[in-house]
Amino acid sequence: MKTIRIKSPATSANVGPGYDIFALTLKAPWDEIVVSIAEKPGITISVSGNNSPIPCNPSDNTAGLAVLELLKRKNLSIGVDIHICKKMPSGGGLGTTGASAAGAIFGLNKLLDLKLSNNEMIDIARMGEVASGGSPHADNVAASLLGGFVLVKSYNPIDALKLEIAEFPVVLAVIRKSQRTTRGFITYEIGQEKLKDQMARCARVIHAIYSKDIREFGEAINVDHIAEPVRSAAIPGYAEVKKAVLNKGAHGFTVSGGGSSVIAVCDKCDTEEIARIMRAGFADNPNFVDVIISSTSNTGVSVME
Repeated sequence: MKTIRIKSPATSANVGPGYDIFALTLKAPWDEIVVSIAEKPGITISVSGNNSPIPCNPSDNTAGLAVLELLKRKNLSIGVDIHICKKMPSGGGLGTTGASAAGAIFGLNKLLDLKLSNNEMIDIARMGEVASGGSPHADNVAASLLGGFVLVKSYNPIDALKLEIAEFPVVLAVIRKSQRTTRGFITYEIGQEKLKDQMARCARVIHAIYSKDIREFGEAINVDHIAEPVRSAAIPGYAEVKKAVLNKGAHGFTVSGGGSSVIAVCDKCDTEEIARIMRAGFADNPNFVDVIISSTSNTGVSVME
């Protein structure tokens, strides 16, 4: 086999209080990543299906940077062609960059029969995230690779745990970032009381997953003292839309990933009305793309027939 086609799902990371350690896999949307072994050494990247500028220089592309890391670690001198077929909006906190990196590493692991462990693939793939956000965070690539709800237990060494999650609806308002990243503005200086609340909410998230309690899950992710204050400030109308969505019956509402997209957790009967509220609330934002109704998923990257 010299070519493999990978389905790589969207993810929502930094889930509620779990900055850089929690991520959720989504059933839709997804990207297709085609990885091929080439005759000549070097990495070539092409992109289709997206009107956003995605760099094709391997050093500036998350998939390319991850593959460069893999070739370096395994001392491989081979040619690799990567085609990224975009089926989901980029640049909006849906983990699209992580999906590209995860799909490329998963595909090469299969093609070359490298027998990498999940944590090895995550550790390599996360290096690609430097190209998009300047930091090798692992939450998005871990969720895209593993599926389900991911807890990054350790960064040194990388150790990610997949938790099977009940399938429940989510509604996403896709909004592209107005700036490349807000990571540099985030502070951990939140004070003792907020720190205790943050830790308690992390525990509630895990408990809700094990008890399959969508209401508790939503309430637990509803408050974040670390990333949400910074990232929501860059989303016009965020507070008003959040209040309206929660009043309609959503269990939780927060920023998706690095923003500027937002995600709501709700019952199936409320999805259409919550989507309507989001669409109306963000309609005047020039970076607003669309509203997507999806669900959680336990399926990560997979080989397409």
